Amino acid sequence: MLKRNTKTDSENDKNYLTVEEFNAIRRMDFPKDFLDFLEIGFRTGLRAADILNLKKENIVLTKNDDDSLTGRIHGTALKTKSQTQINIRLDQKLLSILKDRLENTKSDFLFSNKSGDPYTIEYFKKYFRKAFDQLYPDVKFHKSIHAIRSGNRKFLEMHNVNHSEIEFRQCLTIYGPTYTFMVEQSASVDVINKYLK
Repeated sequence: MLKRNTKTDSENDKNYLTVEEFNAIRRMDFPKDFLDFLEIGFRTGLRAADILNLKKENIVLTKNDDDSLTGRIHGTALKTKSQTQINIRLDQKLLSILKDRLENTKSDFLFSNKSGDPYTIEYFKKYFRKAFDQLYPDVKFHKSIHAIRSGNRKFLEMHNVNHSEIEFRQCLTIYGPTYTFMVEQSASVDVINKYLK
C-alpha cells in the first residue's frame, strides 16, 4: 500500500505510472500474463494494443559469441497513420520474460487465453484497476492503462535519456533522420537495466 498526500501528490495524480507504483504492482499476487504485460509496457513504452498484438515472429533473440542473449521486438505499430515500425532493443529482464513466453505460449500471439485467442485489453484493465484498489485502499484512485506507457516516458526522461531515443522506442518518430543511438537505444537499456531490477 502506498500513502497519498493530496497536498504533495499532485505530480503523482498525473496520468503516468510512477516507478514506486510499478514496483509495488509487480510484487502483487496477479496472473503472470498481467505481470508480464505490465513489465513489457513499462520497460518498452509500447501501446497496450501493440503489446496484445505481439506474435512470436515479432521477437528476435540472438545468442552472441560469448553465449549472452540479446533481442529486439520488431513489427508495425497498430495505431499510427504512417505504419511506424517497432524496433525496440530488450533489456535483461525483458529478454528473460520474452524467452519464457516464446517457449511456453502455444498460440502465435504472446498474450492469449486458454483457447489461443488474443486477450482483450479489458482483461488487463481489470487487474490494473485491482492493483490501484490495493495501492490506495483508502481513496478511490485509478489510472488509465495508458499510464503504463506514459510512465516509461517519464522514467526515461527523469534519467536524461534523449527525447529522440524515447520517441523512437515509443514509435513516435516518423520524420527526420534515424541516428545510430536511436536504433541502438543504449541509454534507455542501460537506465532500465540499472534502475528496474
